[in-house]
Amino acid sequence: MSITRTKQWMYGAAVTGALALAACSPPSQPATEKDDALEAVPVAAEPDVKSIEALTGLSIVRYGPTTTKALTASEAQDDRRVDVWVKADRDLEGYDAALWLGGKRLDNRAISGSTVTGSISASMLTAAGTLSLEIRIGEDGSTLSSSKVDFTIE
Repeated sequence: MSITRTKQWMYGAAVTGALALAACSPPSQPATEKDDALEAVPVAAEPDVKSIEALTGLSIVRYGPTTTKALTASEAQDDRRVDVWVKADRDLEGYDAALWLGGKRLDNRAISGSTVTGSISASMLTAAGTLSLEIRIGEDGSTLSSSKVDFTIE
């Protein structure tokens, strides 16, 4: 009979301990829509850091337009622009690439694969002549430059 009482005592102690632990634990929170949404969002991988050495010898393959008409003084005061595109010989995604014409960075820059676009402002189109068009890498364009092509203002 003492063995049965010992088992009952151990059972009682185990139940009492379990109840005490359950009482000390914080209440479980029901799942919310926010939790479900967070679990459903995929974690983005860290972007690859691209080496600038991969762009050494960057060349312009095609571009357009190659020429445009010079603007008169009154036309230059309008908010006219000429959009230009340049296709490079390699992918420029992830680089700070921009088009430069005659040593000036063009506005409205966009990059898609190996194509870079920009807008030539009216103030740059008032004098006829030939200007160098190139792709430059870096905020100030000093990190790397592509080969140059001629853009003619007639």
